[in-house]
Amino acid sequence: MNMDSHLQEDLSTNNENLYTNELGIPPPRQENITELSRYFIDLRGAVNEKSYLFQRHELEQGLERITLRTREMNFEKDYLYSNLRTLEQIKLVERRLNHYKCLEESNNDQPPQWFINFFNDPNVGFLALKREMVSMDARQNQRLEALENRQNQRLEALETRQNQRLEALETRQNRRSDVIEESLRSINQKLSKQEYRYYRLHNIQLRSLGKSIDVVPFVNGQEPDFDLPQIHSIEDIENLTKDQCTRYLDGYGIQYGPNETIKLKERLRNAVGLESLGDSEFLLSGFR
Repeated sequence: MNMDSHLQEDLSTNNENLYTNELGIPPPRQENITELSRYFIDLRGAVNEKSYLFQRHELEQGLERITLRTREMNFEKDYLYSNLRTLEQIKLVERRLNHYKCLEESNNDQPPQWFINFFNDPNVGFLALKREMVSMDARQNQRLEALENRQNQRLEALETRQNQRLEALETRQNRRSDVIEESLRSINQKLSKQEYRYYRLHNIQLRSLGKSIDVVPFVNGQEPDFDLPQIHSIEDIENLTKDQCTRYLDGYGIQYGPNETIKLKERLRNAVGLESLGDSEFLLSGFR
């Protein structure tokens, strides 16, 4: 409802500026379809023509700018080509100049005539120089041989002194080793004897408790030979042969007489710690 009222109001309004334009298009003589269509077509055509003219003007100006830029680029191209040809010409001239300089320097490097004659005369200069070189070579070889001989003599003397020092050092080292070994043997003997005393005292304690004794190692720290009967009681000593008994006494370092019999067993009894009252009262017999 409101839209229809506004439309009727716009159509009924007589706007004098509605058909005024800057393109020279005459306004419609009457407000009817024919005149309005004619005015609309003429106005739109004039606007399109104006836009076309503006775009054409812009294109023409752009073409002029492109043409001007092309001329500038052609000028720069010609300038660069000209400089390139000039540089190539300069290089060629420089090469030619260097060539002549080299020729002149090579001519200046030629030795003087007297030097050339000296080497061209085989009977004077060159042979004399050759003989002198041979003589110098011989003297140099002699000096080198003498130097080598002196060097060898020095090396031999140095080697001799070094060997003497090494022998003396080895002798001292061997002496020290012998002393150390002797000390170690003495310490081992003392330790073995100490171990023997320990086992003997331990067996005395065992016998005081009525127990069998342990095997006592020899004074050298080794166990009794495997073929010897082990001694754990006084009866074991009673059953030994004379050879077995003396082997035990030797192992424990006990001295004895050659004609002893029962005394040997008594010595062995005391050596292994069989010192209880029962052991002392046990009547040992001679060897069978």
